[in-house]
Amino acid sequence: MNAVAASMTVEDPEVFLAMEDLDLVGRGLADAVWHGQHQSLMRGPGVEFHSHRPYQPGDDLRRVNWSLLARQRRLYVRESRAESRRPVYLVLDSSASMSIQHGPSSKHQYGKRALAGAAHLARRQGDAPALHLTHGPSLPPRNSKDHVSGICAALSGCVAEGAADMAAALLEMRPFCRQRGFILFISDFLEQEEAIFAQLAAFRAQGHDVFALQVLDPVEVSLPEGGDYDFMEPETGGHLRTAAEPIRTAYARRVAEWREGLRRLAGAQDVRWYSTTTSQSLVATLRGWLG
Repeated sequence: MNAVAASMTVEDPEVFLAMEDLDLVGRGLADAVWHGQHQSLMRGPGVEFHSHRPYQPGDDLRRVNWSLLARQRRLYVRESRAESRRPVYLVLDSSASMSIQHGPSSKHQYGKRALAGAAHLARRQGDAPALHLTHGPSLPPRNSKDHVSGICAALSGCVAEGAADMAAALLEMRPFCRQRGFILFISDFLEQEEAIFAQLAAFRAQGHDVFALQVLDPVEVSLPEGGDYDFMEPETGGHLRTAAEPIRTAYARRVAEWREGLRRLAGAQDVRWYSTTTSQSLVATLRGWLG
């Protein structure tokens, strides 16, 4: 990456919300996210077991060996040896609802940039990124600069349109994910939540580590103040005209409850969950999701 791009990654990460070159965006995001990290990202509970060590404050409680605690009355955590070149399967919801945009980026554009950054991060830590699109090609896992550039090019050409059965799409990609690795799935989760999580749970049962990122538009989280608005369902074309102010508080409460329910559902399925909006820094999102 050239010096100009390198300076942008650290000093002005928000620039990635407006940049169109996904390969450059991905490299810049990887550099910005990696900056200050002292260990690999995407190291979930599925890596190969290696040894135990005494528990230290801040350790992931999922790694505690509760059987040892019962026998020895002392806390130990499982240490893992990272398996080299694990595949990182990148999956993006490209249904029409992902095209919603109020601000510098649609949900789909935001997701594409996040996956471009994840692809470069995967390659940097020695893993092999792969890509599966609901409206586009599937690229197998490989670890090379040209392959990651190809992933970014495929993402660039992907558009959000029509209705998509994401649960069926995840089922169909099972044969594509033969080797145990990481599933990185991005969606707005506006439909089929339970069916989608059932498919993600099936990937967990196969030994994959699953990371789910929910991307929402800020207006989907909090209605605008004052005025009458036309709300349109992008996948069906349905319209609803209403005043926002009388329902803003109740709407925000229901959305918060819905997001919390999804977080709990993800936790019950041992899926790494992160929910964000397109107004949040991509750097912060990737650190929160994959870190």
